[in-house]
Amino acid sequence: MRASTRRLRVALAAATAISIGAAAPVAAHPERAGDPDRIVARTAAADPATITICLQPLGKHDRKLLAPLARGITEVYGFTVTTLAARELPAEAWYEPRKRWRADKLLDELAADVVPDSGCQAVVGVTSDDISVAKIDHARRQQDGTHEIDWGIFGLAYLDSQVAVISSHRLSRGKARRGKVARRLVKVAIHELGHTFGLDHREGEVNATCTMNDAGGTIRTVDAELGTICADERDHIERHLGVTLPVVTAPDWTFVETGKRKATKTKAAKATKATKAAAGGEEAKAP
Repeated sequence: MRASTRRLRVALAAATAISIGAAAPVAAHPERAGDPDRIVARTAAADPATITICLQPLGKHDRKLLAPLARGITEVYGFTVTTLAARELPAEAWYEPRKRWRADKLLDELAADVVPDSGCQAVVGVTSDDISVAKIDHARRQQDGTHEIDWGIFGLAYLDSQVAVISSHRLSRGKARRGKVARRLVKVAIHELGHTFGLDHREGEVNATCTMNDAGGTIRTVDAELGTICADERDHIERHLGVTLPVVTAPDWTFVETGKRKATKTKAAKATKATKAAAGGEEAKAP
């Protein structure tokens, strides 16, 4: 593809992998491109809370995952997160042969019908239904020409856009507890939002401190990630949005899952407790 052709990355999170996405020319869908006019003018180093991310429940969804998902996005990015009224999945996105929903059509629906009046920097569709994309089977292509397969995914986003969609369907397999599913969903959302901010997949070895890894074969890579963004990803997003993001070395997953912060003792409190304990010990020894 020529350098002058702008691209949109279809960021795939497959049934057993988060795989490298396919590119499509922006001319086919100009509304998906990064449009400087759509980004509200902000002063340098603005508060990330000025950015609003909207969660859009679609079709069947686990309502108990929405609050942890919102807290997770805020924990990592510092954005304000709001949840919109639920919508039905559009009939035109249904893929009858595999009984699931085409994620790219869901993105088109969000871009056309939700984003314009939402006031959101990005809209993330959330569903527990299975979602997929059409993918070229290169091995079969050599045999019989163009051959597409329907590929189940965790999530999808257009590069440098305002739309992403994520599904908990494949994140819940193996009887994973809701807390684990919530962590996985947050990590997938953080990853897909990275694509909407113009970040492509990372090259080379997986870096657990980063979010834009290409998992390359297993959900274990997602589980191994810390759920954070690394320095170069943070720098890109800060330049893209004109904000200063929080530096998070490890999300408070207790807060993400429950809404309650882990109890922490200050050094002063610990010192006071130690002093009292020592004094009590001395008193106990007195005749």
